[in-house]
Amino acid sequence: MNTEKRKLTADARAVAMDCLFHVFEEKQFTHLALKEAFAAHPGLSEQDRAFVTKLVEGTVERRIQIDYVLSLYSKTKVPKLKPIIRVILREGVYQILFLDRVPDSAAINEAVKLTKQRGLMGLSGFVNAVLRSISREKESLWEKEVPDYVKACLPEWMYDYFITLFGKEETDRIAQYFVSPEKANYVRFQDGHTEVMEGDIAGREDFLKGEITVQDYASQQVSILADPKPGDEVLDVCAAPGGKACHIAKLLKGTGHVDARDLSEGKAALIRDNIRRLHVSNVSTTVHDARVFDPTLVDEAGNGRMDIVLADLPCSGLGIIGKKPDIRDHASMEGIQSLQKLQREILDTVVRYVKPGGKLLYSTCTLTKEEDEENRDYILSMNKQGVFTLEKEWKLMPGKPSDGFYIAVFRRS
Repeated sequence: MNTEKRKLTADARAVAMDCLFHVFEEKQFTHLALKEAFAAHPGLSEQDRAFVTKLVEGTVERRIQIDYVLSLYSKTKVPKLKPIIRVILREGVYQILFLDRVPDSAAINEAVKLTKQRGLMGLSGFVNAVLRSISREKESLWEKEVPDYVKACLPEWMYDYFITLFGKEETDRIAQYFVSPEKANYVRFQDGHTEVMEGDIAGREDFLKGEITVQDYASQQVSILADPKPGDEVLDVCAAPGGKACHIAKLLKGTGHVDARDLSEGKAALIRDNIRRLHVSNVSTTVHDARVFDPTLVDEAGNGRMDIVLADLPCSGLGIIGKKPDIRDHASMEGIQSLQKLQREILDTVVRYVKPGGKLLYSTCTLTKEEDEENRDYILSMNKQGVFTLEKEWKLMPGKPSDGFYIAVFRRS
């Protein structure tokens, strides 16, 4: 039973509701909605900020299951509800079903208050009735016949797609990892070793001093597999926020050079922030569209100048849903196909920068065959600028031990 109470200001749930409205109704990303909310409400206590974050991220993460439950108890179908009522109900159901430390009565009463505060007094009875019914019967909800994709808390198309790739058992395991509270936060130390840490890492003194940095285990493997040698010239074509570029710079031990590029000045600023914090001197930033050929990166004969080209490209992110739950609502098969096209436009250009004998690393944080294995084969088919051979390939599955990731290392002959 939900018995433990939390001491919260009256505004915490209202702030969370506003965030969720931006996320669900205006398609804003969760982390941006939270960032803007905390900037607009600097008076929120640390406890309130933590609760708002949990409430927003959890409601987004469990939205598919929440909407399924609402469809059982609301006579008005979820898509037909007034947008603000839809948000209030989702927030309330999340607290009732998934937050043991919040009493059901508090969640329901606050939802009714929010409804009235938004000038919808006439719908407060409806909100109260729906949430109370769910609260009464919540212990038996999952004993009913529930669709597998709802149990997995994945969009139906994504669940079916994963099954075609990995089978049902592995798909269910992946889905369970995505909603598991035990998802690990990896940090990399200056000496190269990795640990799992909990809590507000970004506020720690050793983080601010650059002694540690947040970087998932899977992401770290890209730089390790790149295996840079002293003096290597390295190009990271889509580098923001700069974790991999700075990692490679550390592995170079101050020798060589890493040219960390990205599309906009905003992204370049993120890279520079990491360069300063991590105290690396052999990295520079460049604002450049990776699809546009840069003739300074090839010699007069047309051969590439780079020992290593890292192409960690924009992708659908299906391997990191556990950390970015709103990917569920933003991803689509059409989007995956569009991203494959973009990835190939970038690859067509950047392969030309790899010197004979040099390496190309292609990586994504997704699980799709379109963006992973099919692009591997696309690179292997590139014979015009020199034949690439596959040296290493690694598909890390979510939870084994961290995010889902794909890495392929190619050598140019």
